[in-house]
Amino acid sequence: MTGFRLNLIVAIVVVVVFGIVWFIPVYSLIVGSIKTLAEVMGTPVIYPPTQLSLSTLVKVFNQLKTPLINTAVVVIPTSVIATLIGTATAYAIHRRADKLSDTIMLLIAISTYIPYQSILVPLVHVIKALRLYNTLPGIMVGFLIYYTPMAALLMVIFLTSIPKDLIEAAVVDGASDFRVFRKVVLPLLGPGIASTIVFILIMTWNNFFMPLILTRGYDKHITLKIFSYVGQSGTLYNQMFAAALIGSLPPLIVFIFLGRYFIRGLLMLGTGAKG
Repeated sequence: MTGFRLNLIVAIVVVVVFGIVWFIPVYSLIVGSIKTLAEVMGTPVIYPPTQLSLSTLVKVFNQLKTPLINTAVVVIPTSVIATLIGTATAYAIHRRADKLSDTIMLLIAISTYIPYQSILVPLVHVIKALRLYNTLPGIMVGFLIYYTPMAALLMVIFLTSIPKDLIEAAVVDGASDFRVFRKVVLPLLGPGIASTIVFILIMTWNNFFMPLILTRGYDKHITLKIFSYVGQSGTLYNQMFAAALIGSLPPLIVFIFLGRYFIRGLLMLGTGAKG
């Protein structure tokens, strides 16, 4: 019992220490966004403001409205479409279970390990050939090209947690593959689908290089707009802090509201691994 208590105390201390280390940058971001520029430049970053002012946050939020809307218009459909295509692909691979499906699965796995920076040049040529360069649909196509294989790989892993007997029983009863997919697989994969959507949404929301290469200007994606606050002649640090804070809130809110489904997906993987 003494050993158990000691391990528990050590675990709590480690969690608290890591929590404090994680919270310091967040605290600095919040504090910096409610300071005046003179106070940001003249005081340490962790010092609280002498006078609370939300004017910088309001000003920056008004400047970020268009990039926030554009980013949401791109990343929400992208995460849903990529997950649905990935789920259908994973089910097809799971049902076929032969050398061809193994080869396809290997190619998908390899493609997820390729850094997207290495495919940006040919990707730009593809987007320009489709006449989608510097457009929101162009960014969406770029994201789908890269993140759909990742969604398929994740869904293949989640599919292993579903007992094959359920699928085989539905097939024996005369159900078509589409009906089995719609009536059996999709309901059971709910946590996995939600986890994949959340994961891809956060990845695409925080992506910087792909929108940078596929567009001009700063208004097509929130990460580009945040980067624009780093000026060539000087940086308005209070506005930069405010922009980073506002830009990070949407994915954080999504994770707070959908985090339980993400955890269920992870538990689903654990259950499948034990089985």
